[in-house]
Amino acid sequence: MDARGEGDVTMGSTKDIKKSEKDTMTKAFCDDVFTELEGIRLRIMTMKDELEFTYGRDSEPFRNYERHLEELAGQIEWKLQILSHACPYDWKGSVEKVEVDVSVQELEVPTGPEFSGGYVGG
Repeated sequence: MDARGEGDVTMGSTKDIKKSEKDTMTKAFCDDVFTELEGIRLRIMTMKDELEFTYGRDSEPFRNYERHLEELAGQIEWKLQILSHACPYDWKGSVEKVEVDVSVQELEVPTGPEFSGGYVGG
């Protein structure tokens, strides 16, 4: 009964509230881990760029460390993909996520006359 003595008061169960809190905490954890790992990956890629800028692409220090830095960044990217599958289905990724890589396939420009197989007549 409510304060006026009328009907039952319907409230979410303690179980529902705890599940909601757990979901919120899980999404916050996913955001935190994503933000930290993405920050580390970006710092590693920045280190590679700084190494190239400082010593040059053909230098021995750059050649020695380029592959290792790229491998580390690749492993972290792999962990980020695993995180996206391990987090709740409605987690969309960190609000701080900014895509820095864009992959666009270059269009192929024909060099001669274009022929198409079609009706030959008859």
